[in-house]
Amino acid sequence: MKTTHRTAPTRLLVLAIAALVAGCATTQMNAEWRDPALGAGSLKGQRVLVVCRAPDEAVRRMCEDQWTSQLGAQGVAAGQSYSIPGFPWPSGDTSDELRAAAQASGVAALVAVSLAPADPAVVNAGPQVGIGIGGGSGGGYRGGGFGYGGIGITLPVGGTTTQGLGASTSLVDVGSGKLVWSGSASTPGSGDVIGQVGALAQVTSAAMRKAGLL
Repeated sequence: MKTTHRTAPTRLLVLAIAALVAGCATTQMNAEWRDPALGAGSLKGQRVLVVCRAPDEAVRRMCEDQWTSQLGAQGVAAGQSYSIPGFPWPSGDTSDELRAAAQASGVAALVAVSLAPADPAVVNAGPQVGIGIGGGSGGGYRGGGFGYGGIGITLPVGGTTTQGLGASTSLVDVGSGKLVWSGSASTPGSGDVIGQVGALAQVTSAAMRKAGLL
């Protein structure tokens, strides 16, 4: 009976800690700003051009595809900058060069997304799954495990490299050249870049909808 009474609270504590870790590992908005003078539904019926910036060309194009899909689901006609030969995608969000190219393409607004690593890459050496009771310790969250009192928890790892990903997104009115909305989001470490880019596009476009833009 004594063993039962000790084990039950311990299991509950382990479950609570696991739930806390899982809750932190979500894609989320970190900050956003909206021009207070901007009217609701500003993108409805408007053509938008998506411009993504990433160190890798494949990721850049994947990002623009994900965004056009997300905006299309919200009733916004969107196109990819990579489909326009010579488009100056590395230029600044509100630069004259980018604005002129956007005007030439006939769009009303630009959705500019810059992707970058959100935190240092984590290399997991191999499978280390375990829960120790009565003197646990750990190497910190980045190391794959941590300790809480007398409970040591080692999170599952699989010999892979994981990397968090961040996205800084701007909505620019092409006619005026003004920035009308900006937001930043991040996704937890993962080896699935496609999934991370898709999650960032989904969360950020949802924030734009909540802000009354879509």
